[in-house]
Amino acid sequence: MRAPSVPSPAQGLLASVGASLRQGIDAAVHLLGLAAIRTDREPAPLTLRLGAPHDPGLTVIDRRDGPDRTYRLDSGADDLADRIAAIRGGRPGGCAKVIVDPAACFIRTLELPSAALPRMRAVLAQELEAATPFRADQVFSDWYVEGEDPETRTLRVRHVVLKRARLGPLLAALAGAGLKPSVVAVGPAEDRTMPVDLLSSGHHALPGLLRSTGNLALAAATGLFLVGAFLGLRQHQAATLAALDDAFATARRAAASGLPPAVQAGAAAIQAERGPSLARVWDSVAAALPDPVSAQTLRLSAAGLELTLLAPDAPAALAALAHLPGFGTPELRQVSPAEGGQRLVVALPRRAAGARP
Repeated sequence: MRAPSVPSPAQGLLASVGASLRQGIDAAVHLLGLAAIRTDREPAPLTLRLGAPHDPGLTVIDRRDGPDRTYRLDSGADDLADRIAAIRGGRPGGCAKVIVDPAACFIRTLELPSAALPRMRAVLAQELEAATPFRADQVFSDWYVEGEDPETRTLRVRHVVLKRARLGPLLAALAGAGLKPSVVAVGPAEDRTMPVDLLSSGHHALPGLLRSTGNLALAAATGLFLVGAFLGLRQHQAATLAALDDAFATARRAAASGLPPAVQAGAAAIQAERGPSLARVWDSVAAALPDPVSAQTLRLSAAGLELTLLAPDAPAALAALAHLPGFGTPELRQVSPAEGGQRLVVALPRRAAGARP
Protein backbone atom coordinates (compact mmCIF):
# COMPACT_ATOMS: atom_id res chain seq x y z
CA MET A 1 0.00 0.00 0.00
CA ARG A 2 1.44 3.34 -1.02
CA ALA A 3 1.82 5.92 1.70
CA PRO A 4 -0.14 9.16 1.21
CA SER A 5 1.86 11.96 -0.32
CA VAL A 6 2.84 14.81 1.97
CA PRO A 7 2.53 18.29 0.47
CA SER A 8 5.79 20.19 0.18
CA PRO A 9 6.33 23.45 2.11
CA ALA A 10 6.16 25.38 -1.17
CA GLN A 11 2.77 23.84 -2.02
CA GLY A 12 1.50 24.62 1.46
CA LEU A 13 2.68 28.23 1.14
CA LEU A 14 1.01 28.63 -2.27
CA ALA A 15 -2.22 27.14 -0.95
CA SER A 16 -2.14 29.49 2.05
CA VAL A 17 -1.47 32.53 -0.17
CA GLY A 18 -4.26 31.50 -2.55
CA ALA A 19 -6.73 31.03 0.30
CA SER A 20 -5.81 34.41 1.80
CA LEU A 21 -6.19 36.09 -1.59
CA ARG A 22 -9.63 34.60 -2.20
CA GLN A 23 -10.74 35.46 1.32
CA GLY A 24 -9.56 39.05 0.81
CA ILE A 25 -11.44 39.30 -2.49
CA ASP A 26 -14.59 37.93 -0.83
CA ALA A 27 -14.35 40.56 1.91
CA ALA A 28 -13.65 43.38 -0.57
CA VAL A 29 -16.61 42.40 -2.76
CA HIS A 30 -18.83 42.29 0.32
CA LEU A 31 -17.72 45.78 1.36
CA LEU A 32 -18.23 47.12 -2.19
CA GLY A 33 -21.75 45.68 -2.24
CA LEU A 34 -21.37 43.74 -5.50
CA ALA A 35 -24.29 41.42 -6.20
CA ALA A 36 -23.91 37.63 -6.27
CA ILE A 37 -24.82 35.96 -9.57
CA ARG A 38 -27.39 33.14 -9.73
CA THR A 39 -25.93 30.39 -11.90
CA ASP A 40 -27.87 27.37 -10.65
CA ARG A 41 -30.85 27.93 -13.00
CA GLU A 42 -28.99 29.04 -16.11
CA PRO A 43 -29.91 26.83 -19.09
CA ALA A 44 -27.32 24.35 -20.32
CA PRO A 45 -27.15 22.28 -23.53
CA LEU A 46 -26.29 19.17 -21.49
CA THR A 47 -27.69 18.53 -18.02
CA LEU A 48 -26.79 15.60 -15.78
CA ARG A 49 -29.03 14.68 -12.84
CA LEU A 50 -27.45 12.74 -9.98
CA GLY A 51 -30.07 10.93 -7.90
CA ALA A 52 -30.36 10.03 -4.23
CA PRO A 53 -27.79 7.73 -2.58
CA HIS A 54 -29.95 4.64 -3.06
CA ASP A 55 -30.43 5.47 -6.76
CA PRO A 56 -27.36 4.54 -8.87
CA GLY A 57 -28.87 6.03 -12.00
CA LEU A 58 -27.63 9.11 -13.84
CA THR A 59 -29.98 11.03 -16.11
CA VAL A 60 -28.51 12.95 -19.05
CA ILE A 61 -30.69 15.52 -20.86
CA ASP A 62 -29.46 16.70 -24.28
CA ARG A 63 -31.07 19.94 -25.53
CA ARG A 64 -28.61 20.80 -28.30
CA ASP A 65 -30.67 19.81 -31.35
CA GLY A 66 -34.43 19.88 -31.62
CA PRO A 67 -36.51 18.21 -28.90
CA ASP A 68 -34.94 17.15 -25.62
CA ARG A 69 -33.39 13.69 -25.56
CA THR A 70 -33.09 11.87 -22.23
CA TYR A 71 -30.62 9.08 -21.47
CA ARG A 72 -30.47 6.87 -18.39
CA LEU A 73 -26.97 5.74 -17.38
CA ASP A 74 -25.42 3.84 -14.48
CA SER A 75 -23.33 6.30 -12.41
CA GLY A 76 -21.12 3.44 -11.21
CA ALA A 77 -20.35 1.97 -14.65
CA ASP A 78 -16.71 1.57 -15.62
CA ASP A 79 -17.38 3.00 -19.10
CA LEU A 80 -19.37 6.01 -17.87
CA ALA A 81 -16.94 8.47 -19.49
CA ASP A 82 -17.25 6.68 -22.85
CA ARG A 83 -21.05 6.72 -22.67
CA ILE A 84 -21.11 10.45 -21.90
CA ALA A 85 -18.61 11.06 -24.73
CA ALA A 86 -20.88 9.13 -27.11
CA ILE A 87 -23.81 11.38 -26.11
CA ARG A 88 -21.65 14.48 -26.58
CA GLY A 89 -20.68 13.32 -30.05
CA GLY A 90 -17.77 14.71 -32.02
CA ARG A 91 -18.36 18.34 -31.12
CA PRO A 92 -15.26 20.00 -29.69
CA GLY A 93 -15.35 21.19 -26.09
CA GLY A 94 -18.52 22.06 -24.22
CA CYS A 95 -19.93 22.40 -20.72
CA ALA A 96 -22.51 20.46 -18.77
CA LYS A 97 -24.62 21.39 -15.77
CA VAL A 98 -24.88 18.91 -12.92
CA ILE A 99 -27.94 18.79 -10.65
CA VAL A 100 -27.71 16.80 -7.42
CA ASP A 101 -30.74 15.46 -5.56
CA PRO A 102 -31.01 17.13 -2.12
CA ALA A 103 -31.32 13.68 -0.54
CA ALA A 104 -27.66 13.02 -1.48
CA CYS A 105 -26.48 16.10 0.42
CA PHE A 106 -26.07 17.01 4.06
CA ILE A 107 -28.06 20.23 4.50
CA ARG A 108 -28.18 22.21 7.73
CA THR A 109 -29.47 25.58 8.88
CA LEU A 110 -27.36 27.72 11.21
CA GLU A 111 -27.95 30.96 13.14
CA LEU A 112 -24.77 33.03 12.91
CA PRO A 113 -23.87 36.68 13.71
CA SER A 114 -24.16 39.13 10.82
CA ALA A 115 -20.53 40.14 11.38
CA ALA A 116 -19.47 36.68 10.15
CA LEU A 117 -20.75 37.34 6.62
CA PRO A 118 -17.41 38.49 5.07
CA ARG A 119 -15.71 35.34 6.45
CA MET A 120 -18.68 33.00 6.16
CA ARG A 121 -16.80 30.28 4.27
CA ALA A 122 -14.08 30.00 6.94
CA VAL A 123 -16.64 30.11 9.77
CA LEU A 124 -18.73 27.34 8.19
CA ALA A 125 -15.65 25.20 7.55
CA GLN A 126 -14.58 25.46 11.20
CA GLU A 127 -18.08 24.76 12.44
CA LEU A 128 -18.44 21.78 10.07
CA GLU A 129 -15.29 20.10 11.37
CA ALA A 130 -16.20 20.85 15.00
CA ALA A 131 -19.83 19.64 14.91
CA THR A 132 -19.84 16.86 12.27
CA PRO A 133 -17.57 13.98 11.20
CA PHE A 134 -16.92 15.76 7.87
CA ARG A 135 -13.69 17.56 7.03
CA ALA A 136 -13.66 20.62 4.80
CA ASP A 137 -11.19 19.05 2.35
CA GLN A 138 -13.36 15.92 1.96
CA VAL A 139 -16.55 17.62 0.79
CA PHE A 140 -17.98 20.02 -1.79
CA SER A 141 -19.97 22.77 -0.12
CA ASP A 142 -21.73 26.08 -0.62
CA TRP A 143 -24.05 28.30 1.39
CA TYR A 144 -26.64 31.04 1.09
CA VAL A 145 -28.47 33.36 3.46
CA GLU A 146 -32.12 32.45 4.00
CA GLY A 147 -33.01 35.37 6.23
CA GLU A 148 -31.84 38.01 8.68
CA ASP A 149 -33.02 39.16 12.10
CA PRO A 150 -32.15 42.89 12.43
CA GLU A 151 -32.96 42.95 16.16
CA THR A 152 -30.52 40.21 17.13
CA ARG A 153 -28.17 40.95 14.21
CA THR A 154 -28.09 37.32 13.19
CA LEU A 155 -28.31 35.51 9.86
CA ARG A 156 -30.09 32.27 9.07
CA VAL A 157 -27.63 30.45 6.80
CA ARG A 158 -28.30 27.28 4.80
CA HIS A 159 -25.16 25.16 4.40
CA VAL A 160 -25.17 22.46 1.69
CA VAL A 161 -22.49 19.73 1.86
CA LEU A 162 -21.80 16.80 -0.48
CA LYS A 163 -19.08 14.17 -0.06
CA ARG A 164 -16.34 14.22 -2.66
CA ALA A 165 -16.63 10.44 -2.95
CA ARG A 166 -20.17 10.93 -4.32
CA LEU A 167 -19.46 13.68 -6.84
CA GLY A 168 -15.78 13.06 -7.65
CA PRO A 169 -16.33 10.03 -9.98
CA LEU A 170 -18.91 11.96 -12.00
CA LEU A 171 -16.58 14.96 -12.42
CA ALA A 172 -13.80 12.57 -13.49
CA ALA A 173 -16.14 10.97 -16.05
CA LEU A 174 -17.04 14.41 -17.42
CA ALA A 175 -13.35 15.26 -17.77
CA GLY A 176 -12.76 11.95 -19.51
CA ALA A 177 -15.57 12.74 -21.93
CA GLY A 178 -14.06 16.14 -22.75
CA LEU A 179 -16.68 18.18 -20.87
CA LYS A 180 -16.35 20.79 -18.15
CA PRO A 181 -18.97 21.19 -15.38
CA SER A 182 -20.35 24.73 -15.54
CA VAL A 183 -22.19 24.50 -12.21
CA VAL A 184 -23.15 21.82 -9.68
CA ALA A 185 -26.59 22.80 -8.44
CA VAL A 186 -28.77 21.15 -5.79
CA GLY A 187 -32.54 20.72 -6.11
CA PRO A 188 -35.39 18.34 -6.85
CA ALA A 189 -35.85 19.82 -10.34
CA GLU A 190 -34.09 22.21 -12.71
CA ASP A 191 -36.53 25.02 -11.94
CA ARG A 192 -36.39 24.43 -8.17
CA THR A 193 -32.69 24.49 -7.39
CA MET A 194 -31.09 26.22 -4.42
CA PRO A 195 -28.88 29.28 -5.04
CA VAL A 196 -25.69 27.27 -4.59
CA ASP A 197 -22.83 25.98 -6.73
CA LEU A 198 -20.91 23.19 -5.03
CA LEU A 199 -17.91 23.84 -7.26
CA SER A 200 -17.48 27.31 -5.73
CA SER A 201 -16.53 25.83 -2.32
CA GLY A 202 -18.35 28.75 -0.72
CA HIS A 203 -16.44 31.48 -2.56
CA HIS A 204 -19.12 33.84 -3.85
CA ALA A 205 -16.94 36.74 -4.95
CA LEU A 206 -14.83 35.19 -7.71
CA PRO A 207 -17.67 33.47 -9.63
CA GLY A 208 -19.64 36.71 -9.48
CA LEU A 209 -16.74 38.75 -10.78
CA LEU A 210 -16.07 36.33 -13.62
CA ARG A 211 -19.69 35.93 -14.73
CA SER A 212 -20.88 39.54 -14.45
CA THR A 213 -19.63 42.02 -17.03
CA GLY A 214 -20.44 45.01 -14.84
CA ASN A 215 -18.72 43.63 -11.78
CA LEU A 216 -15.70 42.59 -13.85
CA ALA A 217 -15.44 46.08 -15.34
CA LEU A 218 -15.68 47.58 -11.86
CA ALA A 219 -12.93 45.29 -10.59
CA ALA A 220 -10.71 46.19 -13.57
CA ALA A 221 -11.32 49.90 -13.00
CA THR A 222 -10.44 49.46 -9.32
CA GLY A 223 -7.20 47.73 -10.26
CA LEU A 224 -6.27 50.48 -12.71
CA PHE A 225 -7.04 53.11 -10.08
CA LEU A 226 -4.76 51.35 -7.58
CA VAL A 227 -1.94 51.14 -10.14
CA GLY A 228 -2.35 54.83 -10.99
CA ALA A 229 -2.37 55.76 -7.32
CA PHE A 230 0.83 53.79 -6.74
CA LEU A 231 2.59 55.43 -9.70
CA GLY A 232 1.41 58.85 -8.57
CA LEU A 233 2.73 58.20 -5.07
CA ARG A 234 6.14 57.22 -6.47
CA GLN A 235 6.30 60.39 -8.59
CA HIS A 236 5.27 62.48 -5.59
CA GLN A 237 8.02 60.89 -3.50
CA ALA A 238 10.63 61.55 -6.21
CA ALA A 239 9.52 65.19 -6.55
CA THR A 240 9.63 65.63 -2.77
CA LEU A 241 13.15 64.22 -2.53
CA ALA A 242 14.34 66.45 -5.39
CA ALA A 243 12.81 69.50 -3.67
CA LEU A 244 14.55 68.55 -0.42
CA ASP A 245 17.90 68.26 -2.21
CA ASP A 246 17.44 71.72 -3.74
CA ALA A 247 16.45 73.15 -0.36
CA PHE A 248 19.54 71.66 1.32
CA ALA A 249 21.82 73.02 -1.42
CA THR A 250 20.24 76.47 -1.11
CA ALA A 251 20.61 76.36 2.67
CA ARG A 252 24.29 75.39 2.38
CA ARG A 253 24.95 78.20 -0.07
CA ALA A 254 23.15 80.66 2.17
CA ALA A 255 25.11 79.49 5.21
CA ALA A 256 28.41 79.77 3.32
CA SER A 257 27.66 83.33 2.18
CA GLY A 258 28.18 84.63 5.71
CA LEU A 259 31.68 83.13 6.08
CA PRO A 260 34.90 85.16 5.72
CA PRO A 261 36.19 85.60 2.15
CA ALA A 262 39.23 83.38 2.82
CA VAL A 263 37.01 80.49 3.87
CA GLN A 264 34.77 80.96 0.82
CA ALA A 265 37.82 81.03 -1.48
CA GLY A 266 39.16 77.82 0.09
CA ALA A 267 35.80 76.07 -0.29
CA ALA A 268 35.63 77.18 -3.93
CA ALA A 269 39.13 75.81 -4.54
CA ILE A 270 38.27 72.49 -2.93
CA GLN A 271 35.10 72.30 -5.02
CA ALA A 272 37.06 73.04 -8.19
CA GLU A 273 39.63 70.32 -7.40
CA ARG A 274 36.96 67.73 -6.64
CA GLY A 275 36.89 65.11 -9.36
CA PRO A 276 34.49 62.36 -10.24
CA SER A 277 33.94 59.49 -7.82
CA LEU A 278 36.16 56.43 -8.01
CA ALA A 279 33.24 54.13 -8.82
CA ARG A 280 32.21 56.36 -11.74
CA VAL A 281 35.79 56.42 -13.09
CA TRP A 282 35.98 52.61 -12.90
CA ASP A 283 32.69 52.33 -14.82
CA SER A 284 33.94 54.74 -17.50
CA VAL A 285 37.23 52.85 -17.90
CA ALA A 286 35.43 49.49 -18.12
CA ALA A 287 33.07 50.86 -20.76
CA ALA A 288 35.91 52.40 -22.81
CA LEU A 289 38.30 49.45 -22.89
CA PRO A 290 37.81 46.79 -25.60
CA ASP A 291 37.34 43.13 -24.65
CA PRO A 292 41.01 42.01 -25.04
CA VAL A 293 42.18 44.77 -22.66
CA SER A 294 41.73 44.52 -18.88
CA ALA A 295 42.49 47.05 -16.14
CA GLN A 296 44.47 45.71 -13.18
CA THR A 297 44.98 48.79 -11.01
CA LEU A 298 43.65 52.35 -10.97
CA ARG A 299 45.06 55.32 -9.04
CA LEU A 300 43.13 58.58 -8.98
CA SER A 301 44.85 61.79 -7.83
CA ALA A 302 44.43 65.53 -8.20
CA ALA A 303 46.73 65.46 -11.26
CA GLY A 304 44.83 62.78 -13.08
CA LEU A 305 44.49 59.05 -13.52
CA GLU A 306 47.11 56.30 -13.67
CA LEU A 307 46.10 52.88 -15.02
CA THR A 308 47.89 49.54 -15.17
CA LEU A 309 46.52 47.55 -18.10
CA LEU A 310 47.02 44.07 -19.55
CA ALA A 311 46.65 44.36 -23.34
CA PRO A 312 47.79 42.61 -26.53
CA ASP A 313 49.27 45.86 -27.87
CA ALA A 314 49.64 49.44 -26.67
CA PRO A 315 48.07 51.43 -29.59
CA ALA A 316 44.66 49.81 -29.22
CA ALA A 317 44.53 50.55 -25.49
CA LEU A 318 45.64 54.18 -25.94
CA ALA A 319 43.10 54.71 -28.70
CA ALA A 320 40.34 53.33 -26.48
CA LEU A 321 41.27 55.69 -23.61
CA ALA A 322 41.58 58.77 -25.81
CA HIS A 323 37.92 59.70 -25.29
CA LEU A 324 37.58 58.87 -21.59
CA PRO A 325 35.20 61.50 -20.09
CA GLY A 326 36.90 64.03 -17.80
CA PHE A 327 40.49 63.22 -18.82
CA GLY A 328 42.91 64.33 -21.49
CA THR A 329 45.18 62.52 -23.93
CA PRO A 330 46.62 59.28 -22.51
CA GLU A 331 50.40 59.00 -22.10
CA LEU A 332 52.22 55.69 -22.15
CA ARG A 333 54.58 55.62 -19.13
CA GLN A 334 55.82 52.05 -19.06
CA VAL A 335 55.66 48.85 -21.16
CA SER A 336 56.71 45.38 -19.96
CA PRO A 337 56.03 41.86 -21.25
CA ALA A 338 53.35 39.86 -19.46
CA GLU A 339 51.60 36.54 -19.93
CA GLY A 340 49.11 36.89 -22.77
CA GLY A 341 50.33 40.34 -23.93
CA GLN A 342 51.90 43.45 -22.44
CA ARG A 343 51.57 45.24 -19.11
CA LEU A 344 51.07 48.96 -19.72
CA VAL A 345 51.19 51.89 -17.33
CA VAL A 346 49.14 54.76 -18.79
CA ALA A 347 48.67 58.25 -17.33
CA LEU A 348 45.71 60.49 -18.19
CA PRO A 349 45.76 64.13 -17.01
CA ARG A 350 42.63 65.65 -15.60
CA ARG A 351 40.81 67.98 -17.94
CA ALA A 352 40.24 71.44 -16.57
CA ALA A 353 36.70 72.33 -15.60
CA GLY A 354 34.80 73.66 -18.58
CA ALA A 355 37.44 72.51 -21.11
CA ARG A 356 36.28 70.87 -24.28
CA PRO A 357 37.21 67.24 -24.93
